[in-house]
This record gives sequence, C-alpha cells and structure tokens, in this order.
Amino acid sequence: MSQTPMSGSYSVSPWWALMLLPIALAGGWLVGQAPAPKAKVVTQAVEPTPVAGRSPQVDVAAPPKNGSLFTAADAARHDDKPQGDVVSSWTSYDDAIAESHRTGKPIMIDFNAEWCGPCRMMKEQVFEDGSKGHAVQTAVVPVSIVDRRREDGANSPQIDELQSRYQIDAFPTLVVFSPETGRTVVTKGFGNADATVDWIEQAAKSVR
Repeated sequence: MSQTPMSGSYSVSPWWALMLLPIALAGGWLVGQAPAPKAKVVTQAVEPTPVAGRSPQVDVAAPPKNGSLFTAADAARHDDKPQGDVVSSWTSYDDAIAESHRTGKPIMIDFNAEWCGPCRMMKEQVFEDGSKGHAVQTAVVPVSIVDRRREDGANSPQIDELQSRYQIDAFPTLVVFSPETGRTVVTKGFGNADATVDWIEQAAKSVR
C-alpha cells in the first residue's frame, strides 16, 4: 500500500538549479556594468600669502625673458572678461582713473626719467611704435609719470605719493592695476619690445 505525500511538501530537482545559473550570472554582469555615481568635486580658492617686507597689493617681478610673466592658465582665467577695443590716449593719472571707471580698462603707469636710457628705448621701441603702441593703448589706459628730482631737485607731491605707493626705486618701472578689483602687478627694467608688449597685455588680463 503506497503512502500519500504530506500536504505542502515538495522537492526541487537539481536540474532546475543548473538552468537558473546562467540567468543569475547574466544578472550579475549587468549590475557590474551599471555606471557608478559621479563624485562631486569642490574647489576652494586660496589667497596668496604676502611676502614679508612687501606690500600685499604689489607683485614685483623681473622683466619677462620669455615674453610673458604669466602662465597660459593665468591668462585663461581672465579670457572671459570683456577686453574691449577702445584705444586710450596717454593721459594724466586722474583722467585715467575716470576713464577706467567708465570703460573697465586697467591703467598702466610708466614711471620714467628723462636721463634714463632704457626709458627712452622703451618709449621709442614700444610706445611710439605704430603697431606696438596701438596694442598697448588698446590693452590699458596709459599714464607717464616723469621723475624730475634730478632736474628740478624735487617732484610734485602727487608724483612722490605715487612713487612711494608703488615702491619705485628704479626706472623704468611699469605698474598695471585695476581700480575696480584692486589688483596690481609691477615689472622693472626694459629688455625687449615684444616681451614688454606681451607683458602689458597679460598684466591687463590678470588684474581684471
């Protein structure tokens, strides 16, 4: 006499497990191919540490040897700023401040002296050259500050104040700054006309 199986009990054939194995492997492969969530990258700007004994607003640099004081990355950070194509005439310091506020262009001060040979060379080869002078006057509002201490025994109070503010101790010295941002860069001496023009253009971008 045969026994009736108990209600609710059953057995699974091992062949079913073998048939389900490829499906499980395929599912695992699909899960492995799913893209991982992207990590969020956060960058933080760090202010430069001032050098002891130097004004934190003035960055004094040697004349550029390779045509530019700034790296390509430095220039790229400012390429999104409106550069404009206004050609600015040489003017006084006060008028340059007013024009800069009106147009957004940086100001360049050329601290020079009549007795200074490199100053005369830079004036002739850069500022009075057609294409180079045009490039300079397009990039900045140019101002010439002539030291008269040797000829007249003293400078005007405004010239003395500007020379003290930018720590002028050699000629020529070029100062490019933006009244809007407060950024300032400085270079001393003259060695090459093309390098000087390039420095002025890159300095104008960097102070915006």
